[in-house]
Amino acid sequence: MKKILGFAVAVAAMTTSAMAAKNMENPLYMPYGGELYSKTSFGVMYKKTDDTLSQILRNTDGNYEFPIWRPMQELGFGITDRWMVHGVAGYTHDADADRKGFHLGRLGTTYRVIKTSDDFVWDLYGDFHLGGIEKMRGALKESETTPGEYVFHYKNYSNGRWGAHVGTKVGKTWSSRVTTSGFVEVLRTWGNHNNEIDVSALGFPGLPDKMSVDISSTWEINAGANVFYQMTDAWSGGLGFRYNHHAENGLEDIHTDISSVPEPYKTGLKNMLNEYKHMHDRFDEYILNLTLAYQISDGFQVAAYFEDTLDKGDRLSANTTDIKVEAGLRLNVVF
Repeated sequence: MKKILGFAVAVAAMTTSAMAAKNMENPLYMPYGGELYSKTSFGVMYKKTDDTLSQILRNTDGNYEFPIWRPMQELGFGITDRWMVHGVAGYTHDADADRKGFHLGRLGTTYRVIKTSDDFVWDLYGDFHLGGIEKMRGALKESETTPGEYVFHYKNYSNGRWGAHVGTKVGKTWSSRVTTSGFVEVLRTWGNHNNEIDVSALGFPGLPDKMSVDISSTWEINAGANVFYQMTDAWSGGLGFRYNHHAENGLEDIHTDISSVPEPYKTGLKNMLNEYKHMHDRFDEYILNLTLAYQISDGFQVAAYFEDTLDKGDRLSANTTDIKVEAGLRLNVVF
């Protein structure tokens, strides 16, 4: 009898461990070879802008923005049990700020370099940064609060640049139910002129209403840690922290032909360009996230998530806030 009970306990422990490892909300999740998974998120964000110089010049400091819609789609496919390909796209629509577009686009692969018998794993991954799919769009406008000063208004969330992420992730599952993990990644973007800036407010003779500029290359870094708990076979939850460093943008030259602009105005335009070689729009995000998931069936899971973001940026950042929170639902399916 004792042997039967011992065998049953061992089987139950192995089953729980397998479920925890294959829970799609687990940060160490990786599909089996031949499996296709989908994660579809529907989020809504509430934001209150802060009092950076950029917000003051645009007369938007202290504004409330809600609802900000944030759908996201992730797909992945297991080539083997230790190697997968994946892609993700995220879109933001903020009607209050008249700003919308893709804020996220990645396509890459992950390889599980180490997987030990005591549930320690080490992953290496690389992604193409798809910021170049959509042009960076914005407008240079005269300040509503300081006549004679001009401020840049972003119209979308793309940086207009292609790039590449390289990262690594480590983690371990403890006592079948608790998983801890951490990651760090670096993003390199390559400068180009994939942008469209409305400069009609300048009113320079011979200057087109829209023009393109050469933007500098950048380095960015992201890092984070997560604790995940498999409460029962059906219920699980996670607590995570993430740090995102967003680099400063900079203008290197005017790409659009301005030969038709009279010399005095051309000189003024180039002097203005020098002021934007450093756009002083760098910002950092510190994100705390919570998840609660329910396993409806072996291949279908629903999860609720909540994110609270603290941020800090340079004086001309248009992305820093006093309050930024997002909540939503995620549907996870394995095919």
